[in-house]
Amino acid sequence: MGPKTSSGFYISRTSAALLALLVAVLLLALTVLGALYARSGAPDLAIEAPGISSDIDNVTSSLTFTGDPTPDPTERPGIWNNLRLPHHLVPVHYDLELWPRVIPVDNEYPLSGQVNITIKCLEGTDIVLLHSYKLNFSRAELKLLGKEEEHYESVEGNSQQLQEGISTDTVKRGSKPPLVGKSVRIKSMWLSELHQYLVLELDGQLEAGSLYLLEFDYNGILCEGETGLQFIKYTDFNETKVMFVSKLEPTGARKVYPCFDEPALKATFKTRIVHNSSYVALSNMAEIAVAERQDVDGTIWSVTSFNTTVKMSTYITAFVVCDFDFVSTTEKGKQIRIWARKEVVQKGYADFALNILGPILSYMENLLNISYTLQKTDLVAIPFGDGAMENWGLMTFQEPSLSYNPEERFSTLKAYICLIVSHEIGHQWFGNLVTMKWWNDIWLNEGFASYMEYVGASFIDPRLKLNELFIVHSLQLMFERDKLEVSRPLSVEKQFIKNGDNILPLFDEVTYSKGAAMIRMVTNFLTEKLFNKGISSYLKTFSFSNADQDDLWNSLQMVIDDQDEVVLPASLKQIMDSWTWKKGLPFITLNTTTGVMTQSNLVPDTADNHTWIVPVTWMKNGLQQPTFWLDNRAKNVPEMKISSDKDWIILNVNITGYYRVDYDEKNWNRLAQLLEKDPKVLPVVNRVQLLEDAFVLANFGHIEYETALNLTKYLDNEDEIIVWYTVVKYILSLDKPLVTYSSFPLIKKYILKRIKPIFHHFSSVIRRNVEETADDYFIHKCINTLFKAACTFGLQECLDLSKELYAKWINNPSNNTIPESIRWSVYCYAIAEGGEEEWEFAWKKYNTSNTDDVQETDRLLHGLSCTKEPWILNRFLQNIMEIESPDHIVLDVLQNVIKNEIGRHIAWEFMKENWERINALVADNKEHVYGAIFSTLGRKATSDLLFQDMKLFINSAMNSTESNDVQHELETQRNASIEWNSKMNTRIFGWFQKNTEDADF
Repeated sequence: MGPKTSSGFYISRTSAALLALLVAVLLLALTVLGALYARSGAPDLAIEAPGISSDIDNVTSSLTFTGDPTPDPTERPGIWNNLRLPHHLVPVHYDLELWPRVIPVDNEYPLSGQVNITIKCLEGTDIVLLHSYKLNFSRAELKLLGKEEEHYESVEGNSQQLQEGISTDTVKRGSKPPLVGKSVRIKSMWLSELHQYLVLELDGQLEAGSLYLLEFDYNGILCEGETGLQFIKYTDFNETKVMFVSKLEPTGARKVYPCFDEPALKATFKTRIVHNSSYVALSNMAEIAVAERQDVDGTIWSVTSFNTTVKMSTYITAFVVCDFDFVSTTEKGKQIRIWARKEVVQKGYADFALNILGPILSYMENLLNISYTLQKTDLVAIPFGDGAMENWGLMTFQEPSLSYNPEERFSTLKAYICLIVSHEIGHQWFGNLVTMKWWNDIWLNEGFASYMEYVGASFIDPRLKLNELFIVHSLQLMFERDKLEVSRPLSVEKQFIKNGDNILPLFDEVTYSKGAAMIRMVTNFLTEKLFNKGISSYLKTFSFSNADQDDLWNSLQMVIDDQDEVVLPASLKQIMDSWTWKKGLPFITLNTTTGVMTQSNLVPDTADNHTWIVPVTWMKNGLQQPTFWLDNRAKNVPEMKISSDKDWIILNVNITGYYRVDYDEKNWNRLAQLLEKDPKVLPVVNRVQLLEDAFVLANFGHIEYETALNLTKYLDNEDEIIVWYTVVKYILSLDKPLVTYSSFPLIKKYILKRIKPIFHHFSSVIRRNVEETADDYFIHKCINTLFKAACTFGLQECLDLSKELYAKWINNPSNNTIPESIRWSVYCYAIAEGGEEEWEFAWKKYNTSNTDDVQETDRLLHGLSCTKEPWILNRFLQNIMEIESPDHIVLDVLQNVIKNEIGRHIAWEFMKENWERINALVADNKEHVYGAIFSTLGRKATSDLLFQDMKLFINSAMNSTESNDVQHELETQRNASIEWNSKMNTRIFGWFQKNTEDADF
């Protein structure tokens, strides 16, 4: 909330006399409070500001400026109409006090605060503009400190030798501390809501070269589930508690304290937090003092003061008040602590994260050749939190991201913890030490951190091979995202961000995954040695400052120019501009008969004539060749022209380049024959990507489906589960499924012949000693997909194993020994092969399951929908409605039952009969719910009768707008399904007929 009136804080002439009397009374009260404050022993702010109120309800107009009433200024044009702050003023230092209240007032948790901001005037101005949102002000003062040289002396600092709390920019002279000078009259103060500015209009100009002190007393409200200072309710040892934690990226700092809330406007911060004496307060730096303060009602509060920060951006300032415990260690003499609920710490769940944190920090220090700046590092596990945040010295995480139960052996959680912790540690250099200048270059923060997460994780656990991990966990998903027409470029023009609402959408897969892919590509064509040398130079040059992508490319270019081993076809900026400013995914086509290589966008755009400068790594007959640069639409490459049927070429070795690859049919066939003869000749990630590229290009019509399917003939000799994971993804695709009623018998024979060897291997391991695979991330990432395929096509060994594992659980309900990574499939096929007993057991488990374990409840709901008994499916739908499940649960159950061949008609009849109840249940999310349901129905509607029935019902049950949208989605999916089935039932069906003659099933 802003000031109480839209036109600022003003008084009328008729009220002046009364106000004078009121001010006198207030000054007397403030004097008494000041005496109480002094007796409390609370540490002083570096620059003391008088008139602090410790009473949250005291928000009267004790402002030290006055002025005649003026018209509402918010409609006037001015610098406040721009999204970006003007360059007139920059912050130098913040003295900040925060006082969040543990006890709610009218169901809200109040926040009071005081901030003194030392600012430097670069250009003369009569307006002070800074950010503030949902804050009320009880005092505002602006004071002249004098010329900068009278108070500060510039010093050059070595970023590698900085100690905690010392800035590279300026330090205060010990011999002459700043003195508060005369006040500058504030003519009016008001809130511009458009860009969340606090506007101070002054009675006179501020002078360039002078320093000023801006003082505020203010109050606000703590938030829940949004950026700002959040309150979170949680349970610890069955006791309900409250904690406060900041979440400020990208623009949440202005909700906590008035500030210059842009990433380039860095400053130092000295913070103190007033809090309940039984709680602990944490901030970016180490605490330096804890004192007591007595409130006006006699309550004793603790006041924790923290050391002055290094120079940093507002969005990584951090504050936590909690009743947590911690585990700690040291790394190179620096303190490391993991904070979590006492129950989590007592059970030892924080130990794994603690054990990997120090080694990751040291590894990245050595890799980047820059020491970690701070003397302490705290990581806090937040119950019910979302994501993680890299705040300097005080990182916050979702509790599962830091909590590992060593008894849960069959989980990929250890790998995820390694990835997430490495990501946030990477941010300590990329984002904190060097920050992007503006949010349009956010990928410099998140892309680098996303790449470093794989570097750090593979260091901690060498079994997490960087290439395989990056391909399966990131690159495949990004390729899927970037082939869509709704994709966007990695970099966006500054003017794209027209308001604050345009910032948050930039935190997407493009920023994270494509940004990481670009960095990985550059690392490969420059070599790790050269890249790391350039990155170290970049970080040192821009330490405690800001950079854009041109600064990055220029830093690397200087290192490139200083050597002659790596030769590029153009400047690094030219090369990378061709990638970062262009949306979409290129695909490279090589004709090995002519030697001609071409490039184009996977998603055709006739209006676009863009070309990428592409580093093409390639292998010929098993031998790695020098990198070839494709910098035109097409090039003739004589060395890639081959005539022998025994020769073959593969491009994009280890998938280090960000592009898909197409070949002439002869080379595709040679590669298929190579796989049948000796698949190990190709690196595993290239076998993955060869199949990925082929199926995707077939979906886009660039190659025939028969060409893609030819690559699968060798699969009975494929023992890498990540390759099978990729193949099954396309065979069982929902959008373009190879399995239809007509093709199922043939595909069943074809797949079972090839999947049986690898499934037999893993089923034997599970029966013998599944513990031996417990720490293998790739097995537990991919094995459920393998189980799903084997059981879907009726492999008896898969069905028997599912029933066997499930029966053990029924016989011992308190001990579920089914490995977590295959529970999706085991639950589904055990219930499908079983009867009422198996279903009732799962239903009971669902109703008594821990609601915090979202994955397990989802697995149970999915399994319950797999039954082949129509009456049970109908009862399942009724039960879900009767227990008033959340709308997303109802949606998930409906979709799961629709996907069940037996359940489709049951789900549709149920929807018609219970339309009013369903409609009311999903009233707040109709567009998403109905879009998802009818999209699935459209793909699965196999008869004209069912399709016409759907259309008639939609017309009668929905308003015209809803009906038009849903019918359009229904028809789109239906037409696509018909077109695809027609193709499947002709040429592709014929291919399977030809290639299943030797299958004996």
